[in-house]
Amino acid sequence: MPFPNPFTRSTSPTTSNKSRRLRIFLSYFPDWCLTILLWGLFYLLDKVNGYRRLFDITDTSLAHPYADPERVPVWLLAVVCGIVPAVIIIITAGAIRRSFWDAQSGVLGLILALGLTATFTNIIKITAGRPRPDLFARCILPEGLTTNPVHGLTSWTVCTQIDDGRLQEGFRSFPSGHSSFAWCGMWYMILYLAAKMRINNRTGYTYKSWLLLAPLSCSTLVSVSRTMDYRHHATDVIAGAIIGIAGGWYSYRQYYPALSHPQAYKPYSPRIPKDETIPLHTRPKTHRPSSEIMLRTSHGQNHHHPSSSAEETVNGNRSYGLALTQTAIPMNGQAGEATSWGMGGRGEDGETVKRPDERMV
Repeated sequence: MPFPNPFTRSTSPTTSNKSRRLRIFLSYFPDWCLTILLWGLFYLLDKVNGYRRLFDITDTSLAHPYADPERVPVWLLAVVCGIVPAVIIIITAGAIRRSFWDAQSGVLGLILALGLTATFTNIIKITAGRPRPDLFARCILPEGLTTNPVHGLTSWTVCTQIDDGRLQEGFRSFPSGHSSFAWCGMWYMILYLAAKMRINNRTGYTYKSWLLLAPLSCSTLVSVSRTMDYRHHATDVIAGAIIGIAGGWYSYRQYYPALSHPQAYKPYSPRIPKDETIPLHTRPKTHRPSSEIMLRTSHGQNHHHPSSSAEETVNGNRSYGLALTQTAIPMNGQAGEATSWGMGGRGEDGETVKRPDERMV
């Protein structure tokens, strides 16, 4: 019978679980707050009057018409590439896997990815100040202006546009915000669904690839639509796609292992680990061999042909005498099953993956 640890205070499992849930909540609450503040930073950066490059009024790549309305407005982009992936993650984690921790990790990672990507994209936009392909339609150049200044280029100050907001947006072509946002949300969902479908289990089911083609096509079409509306150059949407893929991959790996991991479909375990366990040895509930057989075995008699009553089986291997089994007692003195936190692979309650041992915080 296992004995409680005399050096620790005994607490009930219910009290210990509630305390741990509270610590987990307090540990991840700052992450949610920081992510929300990051989105606030994005909106503040959007109001900054950024750099406006000089341009050549004979450049035909800037002479495209101003498209109104856009094929993919901002609200539709937010719904398709932000809300839809979040809903799919919640449904997959809640209804299929029935794991609240999976839903929390998936949604937090998605919000982090979109926030990082949108903020970083906006920082580059206001710094680069590249003219959009429809700049001339936004600028409304004077009718008599047909050439650049001698030995120079033309400044935005020659524009007759009275709507400064529209003119300001005309110098935020690089990189594409639509492209980076779309690729970030869709790429994150691709990684999430690929892990849940165990895409690397070598079974070769083709439906998995066709399902993953949907978010890939969505992000591609959003990017192409920006060139169709003459909002961006081709290099703008390519750069935005790279930024979005990098942001989605980085944020996904904060909460999930790589797709090559044998348990890639599980999130990492919480930062607050369970109480560690102490392995102890106890005698199994088996019949003792008779003293006569024990004496015969100890003197080497019947060494090659021991009687069946003297044999015990431990993990499928035969041994002589008494077999020892191993159990575990939690540090708080409560008897229970041994956890697998230190066994290199599986995590909490079979729903998570153990975090790498090399983590420093």
